[in-house]
Amino acid sequence: MTKEEAKRLESFRDKLRAAAEASNMTQEEIGLAMGYSRSSARQAVSRLLNPEAPYDPRLSTLLAFSQAIKRPLKQIIS
Repeated sequence: MTKEEAKRLESFRDKLRAAAEASNMTQEEIGLAMGYSRSSARQAVSRLLNPEAPYDPRLSTLLAFSQAIKRPLKQIIS
């Protein structure tokens, strides 16, 4: 990954974290709303929001996240 790609990914995750905070939901609540089990909900969302995790989320995961926090994905990433 180039430095430019890393910066873009970090900026993208910053937007996801800001949206999660604005939702006033815990990571566990978001994960449950995304369809994860109680035992893995918080960990799944943490992995999505963690700027240091080598994780490339699928579009379906991002859509589930946006639905869980009740914000359109386009609004989150713009």
